[in-house]
Amino acid sequence: MFTNQRLIRPTLACVARRVSPAFFHSSIVRRSGQILDGNHDTFDKMVIEAKGPVLVDFYADWCGPCKALTPILEQVVKENKKVDLVKLNTDENPDLAAKYKITSLPTVHAFHNGKSINHFIGVKPLGEIKAFVAKAASLSK
Repeated sequence: MFTNQRLIRPTLACVARRVSPAFFHSSIVRRSGQILDGNHDTFDKMVIEAKGPVLVDFYADWCGPCKALTPILEQVVKENKKVDLVKLNTDENPDLAAKYKITSLPTVHAFHNGKSINHFIGVKPLGEIKAFVAKAASLSK
């Protein structure tokens, strides 16, 4: 019934040899305008230890303004490849929200060299968000 098995197996073997497992399990956050979901366990690696500027979007699923801001932030970060965006759900990570004194949602912090250097609260116009991201990106090496 399956007469083409000999042809398929070598093809899959070639693909398996070309794709390194390290590609899928890399511990390095690449500088390419990535949009990542963060949590308590990954926050230090993705934000504090990052080599370049990182924006952290503190949000909650029930927050209407958060739902309006997130697509704008994602669009601007995709356009500006020098900054990464980490989205952090405050309901699932209340300890980080308390540590950074998040009292209103959405709140966006810009981190560089492990420290929060700037932030804004609420939904802003596209121009202000682009300026905020450009200022953070200017710190990139």
